Amino acid sequence: MNRHLESISQTLGISKRRRTTFELEPLENNEMKLSYKGKPNFNTPWFGMYGDKPCALVPAELFEAVINALKNAQKENFELKLERSILQNLPIDFGDVWTVAIEEIKKANYKKEPNLDRVIAKIKKEHPNLFLDMRSIVGKE
Repeated sequence: MNRHLESISQTLGISKRRRTTFELEPLENNEMKLSYKGKPNFNTPWFGMYGDKPCALVPAELFEAVINALKNAQKENFELKLERSILQNLPIDFGDVWTVAIEEIKKANYKKEPNLDRVIAKIKKEHPNLFLDMRSIVGKE
């Protein structure tokens, strides 16, 4: 088995004894032959080769869990970036700015993640009352 697949298998804690490995072999008419070694375990990924290309077959439940974990991580990352962008601009009420920012992002219907610093700068320009004006505070002293 490929060293990379061996490493992934070890990282996931799948021992050689519990591991199912496979080989894919092309046949005619867009068909493939799957041959496997080991006791078939449908709760863990199977690792194998298609020619010299390493592959994995993953149970649908596990695949869904991985996709959901990635979506959650992406959402958390987005929220942390938005929080940072808002806080750098000294909001008077963080929650109000957050709500306006989310509405602005939804309204613009971005195809990919927007530049959050630009979104907050636009909000600050259109709604200056949501942010502290340090020039006026410093100028009053």
